[in-house]
Amino acid sequence: MVLDRYIAKAVIAGCWLACFVMLSIFAFVDFISQLDSVGTGDYGALQAVVFVLLRLPQRLYELSPSVLLLGGILSLGALAVNSELIVMRASGITTLRITRSVLQIGLFIAILVALLGEYVVPFATKSAKTYRAEAMEKKLIVGGSNDLWARDGNRYVNVKQILPNHELGQIYVYELDDNRQLNSMIYAEKAQYRNDEWLLEDIKRSDITLDGVKTSFEKQVILKRLILLELFSVLELESKDMSARELLTYSRYLQTNNLDSDEFLLEFWIKIFTPLTCLAMLMIAMPIVFATTPRSGGAGQRVMLAIVIGIVYFVVNRSFNHLGLTLGIAPVLSASLPLILVVIVATYFLRRVN
Repeated sequence: MVLDRYIAKAVIAGCWLACFVMLSIFAFVDFISQLDSVGTGDYGALQAVVFVLLRLPQRLYELSPSVLLLGGILSLGALAVNSELIVMRASGITTLRITRSVLQIGLFIAILVALLGEYVVPFATKSAKTYRAEAMEKKLIVGGSNDLWARDGNRYVNVKQILPNHELGQIYVYELDDNRQLNSMIYAEKAQYRNDEWLLEDIKRSDITLDGVKTSFEKQVILKRLILLELFSVLELESKDMSARELLTYSRYLQTNNLDSDEFLLEFWIKIFTPLTCLAMLMIAMPIVFATTPRSGGAGQRVMLAIVIGIVYFVVNRSFNHLGLTLGIAPVLSASLPLILVVIVATYFLRRVN
């Protein structure tokens, strides 16, 4: 319908503007924070710029609810100031119909946000951290976005999975002799750093001798050195950087081993509810827009109101999240309660709009 397309263009234009402004501010702040690391190894200003650019998808994902709130208020507020919303309502188009048109384009944007968080953010974040680590630590050789190569003397270590809590998955250890010939190879399904040493589990060891290759299997092996913790801390992904699928898989792994999984389950549900939060922010914007008239003030007031609402929601949301972890509340509840509250408030004010 013509109305749907017109409103969609307005909302998308407002969201693009809000996205550009907010990402520019946060990119500048992130670049300033990287200046302390400039000069370490080969990490210069250009490398810092590349790192900040690779981190922008994560920033956009985190800011997506605020972007939709600000974009919705800016674009639809402009329609209200120009009396276009008044003309629509005078021609018989109800506020419910206008709201439905806004939420339709909001649903499309929410799907894009979900895809961004599930596929683009984990890949870009891993690429950013490995790029930064490679520039800062000359001993580090990164073979791809999902694995790590590190050297320690005559030992070369290849790690396919870098997990939180100092855990590694699918580790290959290649040991060379003094003549730079392959001496042995160790494959471990997983490894964890405990008590100043690395515990490798489910190991297959192949020793190369003049008589051939001798293969042995062990349940556990302890190594004093595997990879430097400094490198590990640079590359380790935080729970917010993982995809929903990775979070769910890792949470189940922790539960299977009787370990605390609430932090990762909470982040999983936050990933699930973030696209819905974008829709809720548009719902919050609608009563503000319908209350806007050509005499109700400029765009500055609406922008300030959007900023205040965004800050309040961020504080309340994070407070619920951390309080839920502290009190042992089910992660799905602590992640969804702020969203439910926003929907209730938005629905209440929408019903009061004439």
